Amino acid sequence: MKKFNRPRASTIGTPVYHRRRRDWKDDRDLLEEVAASVNRLDGPYDYYDRGVFTYREKIKAFRESGYENNKEVFYLGMWIREALSEISKTQASYDLRVHPISFPENLEATISEMENKTNNVSNGQEVLISLESLFPDPHLRSYARERMQVLHHGDLIAYLASLVSKEKESLSTHSASIMDLIHICEHKLSMLQIDVRKRYLVGETDLWVPALSLGIEIRNCWEKEDETSLIRTLSDTNFRLQARHLVVVVPDDFSDETFELLREIEKRNVIENLSIIRVGDFGNYLEKIKEIEQT
Repeated sequence: MKKFNRPRASTIGTPVYHRRRRDWKDDRDLLEEVAASVNRLDGPYDYYDRGVFTYREKIKAFRESGYENNKEVFYLGMWIREALSEISKTQASYDLRVHPISFPENLEATISEMENKTNNVSNGQEVLISLESLFPDPHLRSYARERMQVLHHGDLIAYLASLVSKEKESLSTHSASIMDLIHICEHKLSMLQIDVRKRYLVGETDLWVPALSLGIEIRNCWEKEDETSLIRTLSDTNFRLQARHLVVVVPDDFSDETFELLREIEKRNVIENLSIIRVGDFGNYLEKIKEIEQT
């Protein structure tokens, strides 16, 4: 089997706290990482820019007052994650030391705006939601209206809250959360117009991408005793399908300790064409694999 360079989480991955918040420490780490880039003399920021100055001053205030239980930290972190999401749309693999964030001059107003958005409040009035805007399809809208009337006496907000609650409950099960990860991977592949096949066969990865000769195995939990079965599945996929690339995809909310424990398999070179990544880095991984295949 021809050997290829393999993308690694350490080279293509972005910190989880760039994409999602697990606790206040993620907000702190994100804001401080951005602050480090802002303060670099050879960095991408104009030191005297008004927005940059405002951000530096805000970070100084956070350091004095503390990051924990600080709602401004929470909402500023939310705003920065949205900004990074926009950058990632044009930069497959961004670097905060190179790609700057455009800071508003009135950072206080931006933080307040994020708070209002989170609380579904705009200019002191609740945002109006209609069945017509949520369900353009008339048949689906009719069904939703009927269920809303029967279950929640016509209360649309209660109906939507119930749907979200049920989805959250269903995704807490082992099989459902795996399917959620599979759907995310399928979506990323479809965005690149790459065909994927679901295998679900004993001894083969969950997904197979013929165009890239790529096997994708999904794991939403990990224990040390799972290692033997995982290696067997990956090895069998290599043998049966002559895979050039293998990747194990795990949730973003895997603890750092669990993720590094799993990555020991990759680091030991047990399987030479294997990468182990978080699902949030799957898009970057695909871009790297495409580059490798084209060389």
